[in-house]
Amino acid sequence: MTIIESIAEEIEEKIEKASAGKIIRPSVLFCGCNSQLKKDMHKRAKRLGLNPAYSIKHPTIKVELKNNKKIETDRYKTISMDYEHFEFICRYLES
Repeated sequence: MTIIESIAEEIEEKIEKASAGKIIRPSVLFCGCNSQLKKDMHKRAKRLGLNPAYSIKHPTIKVELKNNKKIETDRYKTISMDYEHFEFICRYLES
């Protein structure tokens, strides 16, 4: 299992717990994209069960439109990834 698959499973578990009312929904923040793309991504994130935010200090997932292929986790447990990794997670959660 790759790192991105384990992250997708973790997000799926958090969404299930949130729907049961045990925890809050995982938040996602989109950085570095135009307003139309951000609007489209917010709609998709809501359909998946995520909580999209326009401004939040420590989101669960931070999606940045850049060419960096590394997935990073900071000390606040925010997972930073690029758009392609987020697309993989979306496809995983939609299936």
